[in-house]
Amino acid sequence: MKAKNKEKAKVAKVKVVKEKKPARISPEIEQARSVAGYYGFSELPEISVEKEDIICAKRFHESHLKSIHPFKDRSERFGGFLEEKIAMLRSFTDKKFAEFGIPVTGHYEAPLRGNPHMKRSIDEETFNLEIIGSNKSIAEATIIEAAFVILRERYPDQKLTLEINSIGDKDSIAKFTRELGNFCKKEMNTFTKECKAAIKKDIFALFNCEHDVCAEAQGRAPKPMTYLSESSRTHFKEVLEYLESLNIPYDINHNLLGSRSYCSETIFEIHGEKDGKESILAIGERYNSLAKKVWGKKDISAVGIALLIHPHFIKNVRPAKKKIENAKFFFIQFGFDAKLKSLSLIEMLRQAKIPVNQSLSKDKLTVQLGAAEKMNIPYVLIMGQKEAMEDSVVVRNMESRSQETVSMNELISYLKKLK
Repeated sequence: MKAKNKEKAKVAKVKVVKEKKPARISPEIEQARSVAGYYGFSELPEISVEKEDIICAKRFHESHLKSIHPFKDRSERFGGFLEEKIAMLRSFTDKKFAEFGIPVTGHYEAPLRGNPHMKRSIDEETFNLEIIGSNKSIAEATIIEAAFVILRERYPDQKLTLEINSIGDKDSIAKFTRELGNFCKKEMNTFTKECKAAIKKDIFALFNCEHDVCAEAQGRAPKPMTYLSESSRTHFKEVLEYLESLNIPYDINHNLLGSRSYCSETIFEIHGEKDGKESILAIGERYNSLAKKVWGKKDISAVGIALLIHPHFIKNVRPAKKKIENAKFFFIQFGFDAKLKSLSLIEMLRQAKIPVNQSLSKDKLTVQLGAAEKMNIPYVLIMGQKEAMEDSVVVRNMESRSQETVSMNELISYLKKLK
C-alpha cells in the first residue's frame, strides 16, 4: 500500500509543470540594443562564467578582491570583469561566435551567469559592447561612439565627458612599470603604512589612493604615455582623431591605468555630471594580451565597454515580437579620412531611422562589396578619400550597377526616395 502511495506521489510530481514566468522588459535595454544594432553590434549567444574561467582568474591580482562591482568603489572599479573577459575569450576560441565572423561585434547584459563576485540585481546590471578580433583604432571609436549615443539618450539631462589614457603594448607597459617601481622606491618612506602595503602588492595602487600624500605623488609619478612604443603611440593618436571628428569631449587622464592583469593600450571611462555631481556611467578597455597570459597562446585583440544604464523593468509582460526591417543599404568606406567620417554618417542614418549595415573593421573595397553581395543588399553607400574631402557619398544600385554621387546634406532625402 505504501509503495503504491509512493508511486502516485512520483506521478503527481511529474505532472506538476510550473508555467514559465513572462520575460521582463526593460525599455532602456531595448533602446540600447536598438542603438547598438546601427553600429554593427549583434546580440551575443548566452554564455556563462565556467569553473575553468574562475580557476584561471585566481592566478591574477583581482582574485583577492571581494567587492568587485566596477561602479561602486573607485579602488575596485575595474575589478570583477576578469572572469567575464576570460569567459568571453574562451567562447571566441571555442568558436561559439562563429556565425558573427571576425571581428566579433556583439552586445550582452552582465553580470554573466556564474560570475562569482556579483549577485544579479537590477542595480548591478550593465549593458556591454565587445569587439573581438580587431586591433584597429576604429574598434575603440565605434564602441565609444555607440556608448555615448546610448548614454545621451538614457541620461539627456547629464553632461557627458570621456576620460581616456593609453598604457600601450607589452613593451610599453614593462618600461612604464619599471620606471614607476623606481619612483615608488624613492618615495616609499612618505607613504602611509596602509599605502605601502597596497603598493607592494600592486604598484598601480598608487593611482587608486586618495590620501593627500599619494595624490601629491601621483602628479609627479611617471606617465604611461611617455613610454609608448611607436605603434601604440600611432594607435592612440588615431583614436583621438576619431573622437575629435565625432565631437566627443575628452580629457586625457594619466592616472587611468586599469588592471595590470588584462588591460592594454586604450583605457577609458564615460562620466556623467548633473547638479555638480559626477558619476562614472561606463568603463572600457582593450585587453589584447589577456589570452596569452591565460593560455600561453597568441594574443587576441579585444576591446569592450560596460554601461551602467539603470534599467527599469516592466514585470510580467511578454515581449512583443518586433518586425525587423531588413537594411536596404550597406555602407562601404576606404581610406582613413573616410573612416573618420563613417561613424557620424551612421549616426545620421540612425536618427533618420534608415537601417544600414557596415563592416568598419574592413579596409578593402572588394571585401566590403563581397559582404554586401552576400547579404543581397540592393544599394551600397561608398565613401573614399575623394568623397570624404567633398562631404559626399556614392550611392550604387547593386543590380543595375548604376551609381550617383550625393552630397551629405541631401543624402537622407535621396535614400528615402529609393525603393
